[in-house]
Amino acid sequence: MTWASVALIGLCLAAEVTHELSFKLAADRARPARRYVAGVAVQPWLWLGIGVWLIETVAWIFVLQSTPLTIAFPLMTLTYAGVPLIGVLVLRERVTFEQAVGIVLIMGGVLCVGLAGA
Repeated sequence: MTWASVALIGLCLAAEVTHELSFKLAADRARPARRYVAGVAVQPWLWLGIGVWLIETVAWIFVLQSTPLTIAFPLMTLTYAGVPLIGVLVLRERVTFEQAVGIVLIMGGVLCVGLAGA
């Protein structure tokens, strides 16, 4: 795996976490009412999330040109750790002990996959 692939995977990870956070912010800021979907649709956070997702999709296609899927996809599971962590840091959400253990296990699994593919 090249440094360019590593950088693009890092970009994809950051983009995934960013777009999930953006979608959450859009959902939280929409007024709960009969027109909830319309309320979400006018949230700038939603459109930021969609834009970031499009950038991530293009970057992911470049990753797949040079990196085996058996390596690239498991590395992307770091988002299962990154999204809850950003939820704690930005949204002040709580993570239970069991969730924290799961995050550590995910990171350990990704480390094993990364080292195997290095």
